[in-house]
Amino acid sequence: MVEKRDATLLAFLDELRTVEEIAEHRLVCRPHAKDPHAEPAERRTAVRRLDRLIDTGRVTQAEQGTFSAT
Repeated sequence: MVEKRDATLLAFLDELRTVEEIAEHRLVCRPHAKDPHAEPAERRTAVRRLDRLIDTGRVTQAEQGTFSAT
């Protein structure tokens, strides 16, 4: 599951994106879910995933707050 979500995120990062855009894209929760915990969960997941992918050289931070796949 981790690899599938990484692949989805990397494909989404074909252009510069913010954490907010990534969270709205919904990597974890279903897009139609109205759970009040969905947005914070998506944001935390996006940040952790970005940090890990930056550490492995698969994502770069282009400007303050924007990210793209390498």
